[in-house]
Amino acid sequence: MTTKIAVVGPHTDESIQRFMSLPNSSIIFAERAADISPETLADVELFVGGVTPELVAQMPKLRFVQLYSAGAGSHTWLPEHITLANAYGAYGDSIAEHMLTTTLMAMKRMPEYLDMQGRQGWELLTDIQRFEGSKIISVGMGAIGTSYLRKAAALGATCYGVRRTIHDKPDFVHTLVTPDEMDALLPQMDVVALSLPGTKSVAGMYDERRLRLMKETAILVNVGRGNSVVTDDLVSVMRDGHLRAACLDVMDPEPLPANHPLWTCPRVYLTPHISGGFRAGVNYGRVVDLIIENLSRVLEGEPPVHAVDRTLGY
Repeated sequence: MTTKIAVVGPHTDESIQRFMSLPNSSIIFAERAADISPETLADVELFVGGVTPELVAQMPKLRFVQLYSAGAGSHTWLPEHITLANAYGAYGDSIAEHMLTTTLMAMKRMPEYLDMQGRQGWELLTDIQRFEGSKIISVGMGAIGTSYLRKAAALGATCYGVRRTIHDKPDFVHTLVTPDEMDALLPQMDVVALSLPGTKSVAGMYDERRLRLMKETAILVNVGRGNSVVTDDLVSVMRDGHLRAACLDVMDPEPLPANHPLWTCPRVYLTPHISGGFRAGVNYGRVVDLIIENLSRVLEGEPPVHAVDRTLGY
């Protein structure tokens, strides 16, 4: 008996062949779920991609949803009889490289030198920071935060981590604390890097009070969720010259509207949520690897890796 699987999203010839090689299955490929007929959806048991309540209502046999994303907060409404899995771990190294890039960019004042090149200027900027010997804290110690600190430690930084519960401290982390203990460390940090999931508990975590706990020369990096930083508070802090830089790959709201004050806020460096997109280079292959593994496990009656805990949202 074959299991019907819907795989929604962009595909390559290689990925199509890999999905087609799954045993005892019938694969439906579509760019969008709307491209699949209701008659076909009615028999789908396993679904790859994001879903809505309306879509789930059309799939009475649905028992497993596999997300392309590492974040899963927007899908915790799924009924408990439907297993939900995310792509945790597939993006960690790639996003960590982005974080390392933006950290060094801000430390070395590279955006200002690029602006100087545009106007054919020639001057020496002072107050250049060293990465070696800096203190860096990662707020969030999942695959992304852990990979970032591993790379930072290799370049000579002293690394600190914030984790919901204290366990499994990596050798390259000097100190691991809980969120309740985080504030005492912030005034010492040269870099505060956020890779937090999209859960209610982290919304607004970095408000004006906490941003001003950071020293004036500190750098804020955010690649997790935009709402973990209060946008208006960040604009106020940056306009006051309190932080050296804020490097944001995520922001609130997103996409950032035209004429929003963040676009022109001094020393705020923005990228449009691109650090971990699964369509970017090697990430796509790593995501497909994980999805194939999970589908194989589910087809064999085994639990998937990285099944989402509905209470935590990841």
